[in-house]
Amino acid sequence: MYRVIIVEDEPEIARGTKEYVERNPEFQVKAIFSNGQEALNYIWLNPVDLILLDLFMPKMNGKEFLYRLRKENLQVDVIVVTAVNDAENIREVLPFGVVDYLLKPFAGDRFAKALERFVQRRQVINAMSGLDQQGIDALFSSGLKEQELSRQERLERKGLKAHDYQMLLDCLDACPERAFTAEELAEIVGMSRVAVRRYLSEMIEGHEASSRVDLTEDARPVMVYQRAGKGAI
Repeated sequence: MYRVIIVEDEPEIARGTKEYVERNPEFQVKAIFSNGQEALNYIWLNPVDLILLDLFMPKMNGKEFLYRLRKENLQVDVIVVTAVNDAENIREVLPFGVVDYLLKPFAGDRFAKALERFVQRRQVINAMSGLDQQGIDALFSSGLKEQELSRQERLERKGLKAHDYQMLLDCLDACPERAFTAEELAEIVGMSRVAVRRYLSEMIEGHEASSRVDLTEDARPVMVYQRAGKGAI
């Protein structure tokens, strides 16, 4: 179970956020704090997997909290939940490893998707080893890739889901030098091999992945896939 803390100075919003979090049985809210300093004190003494963070709070605001969190090398994922929607504030928090950014009042399905992405990112990390910096950056990137919005309509016309497409693409990005079989990717993301092959075909058509025939140890031919432009496939 993932351990969550909420850093929010509005009690009603904090209670509502807690309710949304605990609709997902994989998460448990361990504590709620009204300012960043209280949250930092807690994190020093207790393990935390995910922080849901408001930006404007008394004593220590969200931006200062993020700075202190990373300066003190506290490696915890953060989802910002705020009414702040100007580009300057968003640019200021993204370099501190924010994995998602939700605007208040958020829609329940969008909140659920943020938690789902967090879980998927953790699953990919746990399934992989020896990630390089590019792979780590891909895993910790938040929100949609720039191409996702433009590809979503195309995927929907073919009965494919943009979310699943991005999840597979993130897997390829996580180990750019490695070529995967469809079976390996299916096991990592929890999809059927048939579905994975459909998404991979779409990625190849969109020049986002490449494929080739490789030989197994017993000289059997097998198709392998890799992120386009990565490695030597």
